[in-house]
Amino acid sequence: MGYISHIMNIFFYHKQNPSTNINQDAFDYNKLYVDNMFANITFTSERFPQSRLFLIEDGLDTSSLTLPNLTIIKQHKNLSPRHRDFLKNYFHLWARERGLASDENQELILIQLERYFYIYESLVAHGIKNFVNLDSDCVILEDLSTHDFEKIGIIYAPFSEDCVASPLMSSTTNLDKFLDFTCSFYGKMQEQENKIEYIDSFFNKPRKQVTDMTLWHLFKEKNPNLFVNNLSLDSDNSIHDLGLGTGNWGYSCSALNSLNNGNCHFTTQAAQKHNPQGILETAHIKQIFYTEDGPCFEEKDTKELIKIKSLHFSPGTLKFDIIPFIQEYEKIYN
Repeated sequence: MGYISHIMNIFFYHKQNPSTNINQDAFDYNKLYVDNMFANITFTSERFPQSRLFLIEDGLDTSSLTLPNLTIIKQHKNLSPRHRDFLKNYFHLWARERGLASDENQELILIQLERYFYIYESLVAHGIKNFVNLDSDCVILEDLSTHDFEKIGIIYAPFSEDCVASPLMSSTTNLDKFLDFTCSFYGKMQEQENKIEYIDSFFNKPRKQVTDMTLWHLFKEKNPNLFVNNLSLDSDNSIHDLGLGTGNWGYSCSALNSLNNGNCHFTTQAAQKHNPQGILETAHIKQIFYTEDGPCFEEKDTKELIKIKSLHFSPGTLKFDIIPFIQEYEKIYN
């Protein structure tokens, strides 16, 4: 399989979440996270050498990332007025307000939300009209430049009230609209006497938290014609991956992952994986079939092979399987 020469503007974002400072025996969460993210960036750079890559980061040692098509952007504190307005009005829905024993991670959710302000600022500064945004645990395998960037390509599984924005394919104009919507949502929330009741009014059941996935869902509900579902099978019988895991570890995203890939149900296999605390557990993950045309999933009932456009190493510590996947991929296809 040769390299693809189409041009994409691909964004990665990293800011360390203090809650992941876990070091148990040989399991160093943050080191494994960064090592696999760097491997993903390097793989993406080499597979799409004509594309432009951007890493927005805060305090990383990036000296090993000497890639010709990578621009590294240091996150700064000189926030835009809209960004400051968002932070001023932000309301965090604590788990204890739902009668749960522990609180959801406020800093992590803010990291997830704030990245879009930094990405938008970078898009404008570099004169970029269309872009692909990847979580660090999302590996793209196929060219995405043919996407209609007037539409927002995002993952929304049936019956879910969350959208997974990895990969997120969008125009800069539509990201601007999303940020206006986000600021408006929190601005109106501050006017409410009962903020939790206000949040719940948008959903079919009470929310435990409001994340970036939540806001993308609400934005889609308001602007359905702006969106296309990345879980739709393309004309060449290929699909984006919702999550390599099937959600049996009880993470907050398990409701999404238990739906597998929308209406497709793929063959899985059992594997020993670390949970976020570094303890080995049995997980069930989608089985990857390596064919001449590239990696595929197998539809469980029909045994039909579905080509993988992007592979999301989620939930949890499945992201630490990126390096062995890339090694296997390059051994087979290079």
